[in-house]
Amino acid sequence: MPRQLNSSLTIVGGTGVTASNSGVGFDGTEQMTQEISVGNDIRTIGNVQFNQITSSGYLFDTTTLTGNGSWNSNFTNTGNMGVTGNLTIPTSATVGGIVIAEKITAELTSSGVIFNSGSTIFGDDINDTHYVTGSVYNSGSISLLGYNITEISNDTSLTDSSTTALITETAIKTYTDTELGTLGQPTIADLYLRKRFTKSVSSISNNTASFTAVTASAPGSLTSTTENDFIFFINGNVMEHDALTIEQNGSTFLLKVDGSGIGYNLHNDDEIRAWGKFND
Repeated sequence: MPRQLNSSLTIVGGTGVTASNSGVGFDGTEQMTQEISVGNDIRTIGNVQFNQITSSGYLFDTTTLTGNGSWNSNFTNTGNMGVTGNLTIPTSATVGGIVIAEKITAELTSSGVIFNSGSTIFGDDINDTHYVTGSVYNSGSISLLGYNITEISNDTSLTDSSTTALITETAIKTYTDTELGTLGQPTIADLYLRKRFTKSVSSISNNTASFTAVTASAPGSLTSTTENDFIFFINGNVMEHDALTIEQNGSTFLLKVDGSGIGYNLHNDDEIRAWGKFND
């Protein structure tokens, strides 16, 4: 027969602890089973959840989060992390995804890199000012006030006639010195335009008059020299240009006449003179 206790044993569930027969006294006269449990699975393989924990530090594997909210070693977050206050990172931060910020202020920088593709916009107003200290390297085109600039050109003759190139100081100085002259000196174009020399025929054969002379070549900025830069006289009369062609053969200047076009042929005793752009 069960023996009765002098005083009954009573188990009552406390904070976070539940007893299946809470508050029921046990005196030994009858068998009673008490199942005591907590609200979480506190096994090492369990999933424990608390509303709030107060501690001087928290150990996660080998990483400790101290009471002042700092990690004592590297911290890696593989998911989303929301921060409602200020976030201070005393050393480097590596972000494998996209950083979205309304404003980025850099207080101390030694170097900066923005990778890798896509467009970057600085400023949102025409009155914004952007300061860059040091060199700027640009491998693409530049749009300046709506005009596309593709290169900085050092073309001293300006023969490219580009609408998308900015010329250098050297290029414009060389060009103006050539075209306008320096310190009052005539330019190559000036010297060419002033060339007016008279030459007498040295021989006539097959309606071709030969002169010992060299044609003056026009500078690249001017139209090439043609028969229109000369006046030809035969026996004191001007020869019509419609039936004339010129050719430079070494040091010999040739005047070729189309007899059917001009209405007459050249003879050995004709006096032919040329006036125009010869070198001297």
